[in-house]
Amino acid sequence: MGRKQAKRGQESPGVASAPPEEAESSSTSEGEGSQAEQGNGCVRSDGKAPSSESSYVARPGKKKKIFESRLSILTALTTNDPNMEAFYHIFMVLVLTAIVYSVLKDFVEDGGVDWTFYLKGFGPLEQQLLSCIIWVPLQSAAFLVYPAFKVWETLHARLGRAADATCVCLVLLYNIVAHFVMVYSIVHFDLPPVSAVFLSVEQLRFSMKSYSFVRENAYKVLYPWHKEDSSGPAVWYKGQMDPKVGSFPQYLYFLFAPTLLYRDHYPRTERVRKRRLLSHLAKTAIAVAFITILNKELFDNYPVSGEVTRMELTLTFLSCLLYGLVMQFFCGYFFLHCWSNLFGELLRFADREFYSDWWTCTSFSTFYRKWNLLVHDWIKAYIYQDFKDFFKSKTYNKIASLPTIIISALFHEYVLWAPLRFFLPVLLIQYGAFGALLFFFRVPQSSKFWNYFLHTSINCGVAIMIFCYATEFYARQRCHKELNFVNTFTPRTFECLW
Repeated sequence: MGRKQAKRGQESPGVASAPPEEAESSSTSEGEGSQAEQGNGCVRSDGKAPSSESSYVARPGKKKKIFESRLSILTALTTNDPNMEAFYHIFMVLVLTAIVYSVLKDFVEDGGVDWTFYLKGFGPLEQQLLSCIIWVPLQSAAFLVYPAFKVWETLHARLGRAADATCVCLVLLYNIVAHFVMVYSIVHFDLPPVSAVFLSVEQLRFSMKSYSFVRENAYKVLYPWHKEDSSGPAVWYKGQMDPKVGSFPQYLYFLFAPTLLYRDHYPRTERVRKRRLLSHLAKTAIAVAFITILNKELFDNYPVSGEVTRMELTLTFLSCLLYGLVMQFFCGYFFLHCWSNLFGELLRFADREFYSDWWTCTSFSTFYRKWNLLVHDWIKAYIYQDFKDFFKSKTYNKIASLPTIIISALFHEYVLWAPLRFFLPVLLIQYGAFGALLFFFRVPQSSKFWNYFLHTSINCGVAIMIFCYATEFYARQRCHKELNFVNTFTPRTFECLW
């Protein structure tokens, strides 16, 4: 994209600043609007200390995110620095070369390209269409959250707490039924992994978005306020929320906008910039193609039949170790940069800070906060902060991040449970156990060694995760048994491979 075009409507230089620390010091006033990040284990790309500017407005016991007009950090870096832009172009050329090489190699060795292998994870066209058909009622159910909420708003004025209790029960019922339909559809129609993960992630997104809408608007009904107030929501949101419940078009926009936090008003770009839109679309396609090729390199020679030796498994793990960090980076690049920016541009959503400069971090605590800001902001608003408000204990504040890490790990396991048809707590152990311990491990923010340690640990963790899940998946292909709820929790790796 052109440098002049990218600078048009560009946000403040604070794009690279990290989100605020989750564990506030007990000596810090709750009413302060920002905090200096001391010892957060992260250094900026320019070598300077992270900015203390925060996108959160504080209130007693709460902090509300304020959306601003800003670019994704990768876009900002390549726009403002010609050297970074050149390196990015070289990087994309290498990726395209790898894609062309893989296709030509198959053509030369096999006399043609086996497209069925590349699309194996998506399944036949019929199953791909079936996944889209199942997605429609799940999305429609998310639409119905709005009229149901308006009915509760009317009944609340007449019935009070009886209507409130009914509303809570209906919210729980909606999530239970929707997730049951999703899991049942995946298992009953035997959807392939990629199509199944698509449905699983989408339903989780619907649940998180609908919960945010209900939470943010229920406060308006339960505790009415006015725009002229000198405190409360009139100040907390800086004009991004209205006293009245949001309209259906606002809710509809929120369902498709690349954010999980509901606001009545978001910063918007003046227009849809077609060149940027096409650029993000092309990068999305390239990222998907490269991830598919990585999967082919990993699993093309996976021992799925015959006798499996320890040497074969060792070589397979070494392959996972080689491609682990690349896979993790490109999955993040695809979803958090390409896909999110694509929808952001299409919907004129101006706040593109979907991730921060996680690659400069030296501690896991800061990495967890910067890797995925979309999910981090939701967890911070509705799990982390709620738990702190519930316990209201200085002792709990010291370990307040631990429950959120464990809950997040369980969410990740749940997303994979139905698509893979088994529960293997690798992510739960890595993320909820070792990750939780490393979260509280503080290191000097200027130490380059700990940056090496961080990326080495992530690479090993991703390699172990890919190896364990893939090995269990292929072991179940070798020793097929009737699927039921109980045997999804019984691993078959040792039973079927040795």
